[in-house]
Amino acid sequence: PESRWQLRTMKSTAQYDRGRIYFGTGEGDLNCVDAATGQAVWKTRLDPGLRISSSPNIYGNRVLVGTSGGNAQIVCVDAETGAIRWKFKIVPDREEGGGSAWTSPAVDEEYNIVYTVTGNPRSFNPPGPLLFSDSILANDLETGELLWHYQVRASDPFNMDFSCHPMIFEAVSPGKRGARRQCVGAGNKSAFFTWDRYTGELLWRVMLTSPTGPWWNSTAVAYNKVYLVSNQRVTDPGSTDRSESVTAALHAYTGEIVWWRHNDSMNRAPVCVANGVFYQSLENGSLEAYDAETGRELWQSSIPSTSRGGIVIANGNLYTANGEGGLPTEPKNKYSVFAYSIDGQ
Repeated sequence: PESRWQLRTMKSTAQYDRGRIYFGTGEGDLNCVDAATGQAVWKTRLDPGLRISSSPNIYGNRVLVGTSGGNAQIVCVDAETGAIRWKFKIVPDREEGGGSAWTSPAVDEEYNIVYTVTGNPRSFNPPGPLLFSDSILANDLETGELLWHYQVRASDPFNMDFSCHPMIFEAVSPGKRGARRQCVGAGNKSAFFTWDRYTGELLWRVMLTSPTGPWWNSTAVAYNKVYLVSNQRVTDPGSTDRSESVTAALHAYTGEIVWWRHNDSMNRAPVCVANGVFYQSLENGSLEAYDAETGRELWQSSIPSTSRGGIVIANGNLYTANGEGGLPTEPKNKYSVFAYSIDGQ
């Protein structure tokens, strides 16, 4: 059984909207507090056994959140009152079925569609197909009705669930003038997938590392490109584990590789693209900036230890932080926030 400490852990990033802050907890509580005073506005306890590992997405008067646990759900809550508007059970025909939604949902604002990606079954190898694990789901924002889904695999003995939140983007053809695709894309632990976001047709799929154990994939979309980090743990016979990490820019319409780089260390933090520059931070403390179009290195800096929180660009500055408790390689109590100029100074 899980410890109380694990259940109380907050893995959900707080989200701000119109004077309120929304966040979830490992005990399955979705919270809303006043941003100015910190006073609780409402708290909604979700169904027993559910945990909130993803960050909520606030759209209009709705709070959308994916949950993890044996009976994982997608939940839509009224932003004003905390009342549950609808919920969609990811594995409807099996108790303790799994299918956790580890990442935040995405919303198509034009057609009011919610996109969520899901994890592996609770048991890695159940008998027969098991909807809707290892899938992308498109639900109606108003009712929660399932509009379409695409399941990558019906059973999953290798724990290859979706680890990156879905991204909505328009892709422009590199050849046929005026040709565009309305896309939704997401990365799992084997590849990045892109679908037509209204029909669910798979448009392209790209794998960058071997599908035998990549970890902590991170993605971004900008400039008609999908930026993807793929990590993999490799075990050689008779030797210790080693890691491989690749960063690449893919053409958003075709999936073709525009540029790619081999990383000196794994990437365990969200990537960032802004003002024509791609930014990433690596496990070894390397903070790096590349030309988003060509992949040419612009600058590199070092922070004392690994970064997990990612990078923020605001008011002409770059902000990041380092430190992660519990790792034997991390200096104890060495947590810092860093501010850089855009050119790395």
